[in-house]
Amino acid sequence: MSDAGQLPYLIKLLGDDSDTVRAAVHKELLTFGDHLLSLIQDQEILLDKHQKSLIDNLLKDHDRKWLRDSWSEWTILDEEQRLEQALGRLAEFQSGRDYPAKLTPLLDKLAEEYDALNTIKDPFRLADFLFKEKGLKGARADYYKPDNSNLVYVIEQKRGIPISLACIYILVGKRLGLDIRGCNFPGHFLARATTKDEVLLVDCYDAGRLLSDEIIVNSEDTEGYTVLNSKDLLVDSYHIVARVLRNLVEAYDQAGFEADSKLMFELLKVTAPQD
Repeated sequence: MSDAGQLPYLIKLLGDDSDTVRAAVHKELLTFGDHLLSLIQDQEILLDKHQKSLIDNLLKDHDRKWLRDSWSEWTILDEEQRLEQALGRLAEFQSGRDYPAKLTPLLDKLAEEYDALNTIKDPFRLADFLFKEKGLKGARADYYKPDNSNLVYVIEQKRGIPISLACIYILVGKRLGLDIRGCNFPGHFLARATTKDEVLLVDCYDAGRLLSDEIIVNSEDTEGYTVLNSKDLLVDSYHIVARVLRNLVEAYDQAGFEADSKLMFELLKVTAPQD
């Protein structure tokens, strides 16, 4: 790490006319890594609007490099851990690495709240708890907003797309010992919940609605499928993460964040589903 006492001078040079000077300054500032903003605050350095924008962009570049370099770490874990670790890493990138809320403690808290209120661990009761009592619901007006794939944002803002809501359901259910899996239906990701007596599909985007064979057969999006043969559509963590990344490629592209869209595509190429 460079000398923090040089920060005021480095920041003044952020907008220098020389490309060479700016590149050198950026390189020096990046050596402070995640501590850059806190060091600026500690020294009470006042940033103007342009400097703040440059610092934000610099830190975003730093976070992209962190995500790219650390991405493969979740793939060496066992299947029980992979999904949460991959989605937690994406959430940390999207929220900002200095954002205090992290995915694992938020999921722990939801499981603890359910446990405190319910004597029976049941996947269908859990669906009611998450999607009715806790108010997690589908994002309708801003469906393609990138944050709708960020599980930390979804839990805090109570809005998400089908796959992000289903992943929260799956991961909270895992903490409670419930058999809940991701089901890759065409056009609409669902969860498949199994008990010793029953198998039902859960539409997490539609307030945790339970889907029977009759409903599925009559649906245009899922024509030809039933609850029983939905087992053929069950997917592992690699497939789920790949689908999340495809959503983010499109969402960032639509939002005009070209660098983030390219990064998600880069991660997608190395996230090969394990068939």
